[in-house]
Amino acid sequence: MQNKQGKFRGRDGLELFWQAWVPENTRAALLIIHGFGEHSGRYSNVVDALVPQGIGIWAPDHRGHGRSPGRRGYVNSFSDYVEDVRCFCEQVVEPAAGAVPRFVLGHSMGSIIAMNYVRKYSAGLSGCILSGTGAASPLAENKALTAVTALLSAVLPRAAIKFPLPPEFISRDAATVAAYKADPLVHNRLSFRLAREMNVALAAGVRGIQEVDIPVLIQCGSEDESFIRQQELYESLASLDKTFRFYQGLKHEVYNELESDRKQVLTDLLDWLQGHI
Repeated sequence: MQNKQGKFRGRDGLELFWQAWVPENTRAALLIIHGFGEHSGRYSNVVDALVPQGIGIWAPDHRGHGRSPGRRGYVNSFSDYVEDVRCFCEQVVEPAAGAVPRFVLGHSMGSIIAMNYVRKYSAGLSGCILSGTGAASPLAENKALTAVTALLSAVLPRAAIKFPLPPEFISRDAATVAAYKADPLVHNRLSFRLAREMNVALAAGVRGIQEVDIPVLIQCGSEDESFIRQQELYESLASLDKTFRFYQGLKHEVYNELESDRKQVLTDLLDWLQGHI
C-alpha cells in the first residue's frame, strides 16, 4: 500500500490538499468526503479494512479544513465543496484509478456534499455510501433558530460560534475522543454562513438523491445526535438497490466506534462494496 499526497485546484483555483492509499492491484476506487471540522487523515480504520482488499481510497481536505487553506468553519457557498469534489475527481481520482468501479463515501457534512454531488455527477459512479447522516438536523427543526441563522448568515457571515455538540458525540471509544480533542487539524468553529448553507444543502441533497438511480448504502448509529430521520431518508430513495444499516447504541462516527462494534460496521461496508464491484 502506498500513501500518496498532493494538491489540486478547487473550483476557484484554490490549492487544496489530498491524500490517497493505493493497493498494489486496485479493484475499485473509493472517494471519501470527510465531515465538518475534521480531515482526510481520520479514516485509518476504513483504510485498514478496505485497502488490503484491493479498494483504493482517495480523500481531499475541504477548503477551511485539515491541511487545506481557507478560513476555518467558513464557506461562501456550499456549492464550493461540491464543485471542489468534482475538480478532485477530474484532476486526481479518475486519472489515477482508471476504469475500475468508482464509489463515493460521505460522512456527516460529507454526506450532504455527497448527496449534492451524486445528484449532479452520478454518471460513472458505481454507488454511494452515506454515514452519520439523515434526512434532517435536529437544530434545523427549530424554526426560530433557523430564521436567526439565516439572518446572521446575511449580516455576519464570517462570525462563528463553537460547534454545539461536545466531542463525545462522535464515539463511545475514549481513545477516539481523546485523539479527536488532541488533533491540531480538527476545529470546532462554525460560521453562521456555513450553518445556513448546510441547512439549505441538506434539504436540497435529500430531495436530489431521491431521484438518483445508483446503489446506496446508509450506515448510522442509533445514538447519533447530529442527524435525525435516517429511516425516512432511506425509504425516500428511488434506487431499487439500497441498503440501510442502523447500529443500536453506536454514536456519530460508526467507523470509529468501539472495536467490537466498528468491526461489524467495516465488515458491512466491505461486503457491500465487494458485492458491487
